[in-house]
Amino acid sequence: MTRDELDVLASLGESEQLEFKESSGQRTQAAKSICAMLNNRGGRVLFGVTATGEIVGQQVSDRTIEEIAAELRHIDPPAFPSIERVPTVAGREVIVVEIGP
Repeated sequence: MTRDELDVLASLGESEQLEFKESSGQRTQAAKSICAMLNNRGGRVLFGVTATGEIVGQQVSDRTIEEIAAELRHIDPPAFPSIERVPTVAGREVIVVEIGP
C-alpha cells in the first residue's frame, strides 16, 4: 500500500470494513474487530490512525509486528491476515492488517 492509498482510506472514515487504532497497544480490541470482519466481508485495521482519520503513525519494530500476529493467533478458527508497514513521516509507520471474508 502506498502513502496515497493510505490517505484515501483514512479520509473514508471507519466502517464495518475499516477500523482505526491509534497504536498497536489496542491490538486486543483490533483482534475482536478482525474476528467480526472475518464473519462478514473482511476488512482492514489501521494502527497509527486516530478515530478521526488523522494519520499519526507509530514507531514500529519487528517485535511490534510479532505482538500483533500473536494476538491474532487467538482467533479460532485461525485467521491469516496480511500485515503491511506503510511509512509516514519522521520514521513512523502505519500498520495495515487486512483480512478477506
